[in-house]
Amino acid sequence: MAVYVLRDGELVLKGFSAPQKFSKRANFSAPNIAPRFETMESPVTGKSIGSWAERERDMKAADAVDARDIPRGPIEKRRQERARSDAAPIEWGKLDRA
Repeated sequence: MAVYVLRDGELVLKGFSAPQKFSKRANFSAPNIAPRFETMESPVTGKSIGSWAERERDMKAADAVDARDIPRGPIEKRRQERARSDAAPIEWGKLDRA
C-alpha cells in the first residue's frame, strides 16, 4: 500500500524525494590561498623566477647554495666552543685566559 504525504503543498509518495534545486552560485566561502612562492628576480641571471623548481634549476646552473640551506648544527657548535673560552673567568696575573 502506498503512503502519501504533503510536502511543500504537494501530495507525494512518502519515500519519494524531489531533486533539490541549487542556485548557480554556491553560498560556500572559498579559501583565499596566497601562493607560497612569489615571483622574484634571479640574483645570478636576472630573469624572473616564479616557482621553487625554477629557483632550484637557476641555483644549480650557477653552482650556488642558499645560506638557508646550510646545516646550522656545525656553525652553532663552533660558536659555543668559542664562547666557552671567552667566558672563562679572568685570573689576574695571567696574560691569556686559556
